[in-house]
Amino acid sequence: MIKTFASPRLRMIWWGRPSHSTPANLATVLRRDLALLHAATDADDLHQACGRRLQPMIDESIPFDAPATDSDRPSDPDLDPDPNDHQDRYTLRVGYGWWLLFRFTAGEAHRVALDEAPGP
Repeated sequence: MIKTFASPRLRMIWWGRPSHSTPANLATVLRRDLALLHAATDADDLHQACGRRLQPMIDESIPFDAPATDSDRPSDPDLDPDPNDHQDRYTLRVGYGWWLLFRFTAGEAHRVALDEAPGP
């Protein structure tokens, strides 16, 4: 279920009222993918419905061999979340050079955003 949107534009598309700046074909594809996201109850549902278009979000600027130390972690993760924490974050390739970005935990999608894929 979609709980929150990071973009008012994307919220309007979900409600069926795309802006004039959104191409009709992109709005149709976005509504389809948002419906898949809204219907998913767990990450396996997303993987089944979206296939290879769904990818975990990985921050490539953080090397895998760098161990996390206690001084790198905030004292209270609820009050001061780690900006480099990408657990449960996903990207869904929509097409037309666009991606949906979101965090999916406990069957709920949070901060669903629309982002343009970087150019070549």
